[in-house]
Amino acid sequence: MAGIQWSAPQSLAYIPTGKLVTFTAMHQAEYTQYVQIIDANNRPISFYCLDGSQATFPISGSGVNVGFLQNGAGRFTMAAGLQVQFGSSGSKVPLVSAGNPVQFFINGSVFGGGTLYVTEDGGDMDYNDTSFVIQWYAYVG
Repeated sequence: MAGIQWSAPQSLAYIPTGKLVTFTAMHQAEYTQYVQIIDANNRPISFYCLDGSQATFPISGSGVNVGFLQNGAGRFTMAAGLQVQFGSSGSKVPLVSAGNPVQFFINGSVFGGGTLYVTEDGGDMDYNDTSFVIQWYAYVG
């Protein structure tokens, strides 16, 4: 897409292949914000919204008010080589900061995990432009 400054892709290799992955994305920025999951060939994948409808990346949201990115909640199955990438309509490439991936355990068994990504699209360094939460689950159903 023309006019979008894309960050470097961020690895999702901490998510086991074949696991159910869900995400939510919010924005609070002057510029339009974008998020996409790309495959090993740098092509955006498709995903299912949490209501079951199918959608494609990138997802976007604009304006200075806090809100969900359009179609910014969904699910997909993890595959080898998938990465997340963040974009902005501003003149600068977004900076990305990620939390340390976590796993959650029940009775000593891993049931899933996830992390938080935040972006900075300008110069004020407040890292509040996009908030992207991604989580994975060991079991479906």
